Amino acid sequence: MNEPMKTDSDLSKLENIIDGATQLANAWSQKRSDLRFTEKSVGQIVSDADTDIEAFIRGHLAECFPGQAIIGEEFGGELSSEQSGWAIDPIDGTTNFVLGLPLWAISLGYYHHGESVLGAISLPDLGLMLTAAKGDGLRINFEPDSTKHQPPSVKAIALGENDFESGAQTDSRAQSLRAEGYGVVRYRCAVFSLAMSAMGRLSGYVEHGCGLWDIAAAEVICREAGMSVETQKLTSGEYAIDARWAT
Repeated sequence: MNEPMKTDSDLSKLENIIDGATQLANAWSQKRSDLRFTEKSVGQIVSDADTDIEAFIRGHLAECFPGQAIIGEEFGGELSSEQSGWAIDPIDGTTNFVLGLPLWAISLGYYHHGESVLGAISLPDLGLMLTAAKGDGLRINFEPDSTKHQPPSVKAIALGENDFESGAQTDSRAQSLRAEGYGVVRYRCAVFSLAMSAMGRLSGYVEHGCGLWDIAAAEVICREAGMSVETQKLTSGEYAIDARWAT
């Protein structure tokens, strides 16, 4: 596709796909005791629900947007932040999901030559869907967001941690944020934290070492909400994001 996808039709298709994925995720939520899961690395697991949801999204993307490159956390694929295509995180925060905590999310975003231009995030346990197309503002649950979100009166910022950097490095970053006047929280779910930031419930989110699928949708969503967003490619497959409300 030579032009970035941002038409009303494209956004409607995206919202329908993420809504269907949400319904599938909710069905899995009702049978968590039946979930099978394996540990990919220390503290990182993949479940039946992850693979089922990603397969569902891939199938509907192939129908609605044929011929587009796709990368997903569970089934891989080829896509860099300089290319055009879709990035899927079927469940970000799988550990939270498996434990029955509501801090997990589904994310689907489209890059056009390295720019995040279309994105959808679902928070199924909270009944929230955030979507955005570049230049068209934030939408919540299929409707334009009429709330003019302001920076939270209490400065609280979420911090991501991962295998890319040591715990000591992450702890040092947390201390630096505290020195800037932030209270620091860690929810172990980048997409949830970024969605809460876009809604003005957090001051922002910082992580060094996340995947492209973690930020593909959130980048455009946070920008359309009015936040400042900086992303950086660290190494192949590893990215940094610093998304904050101006203070």
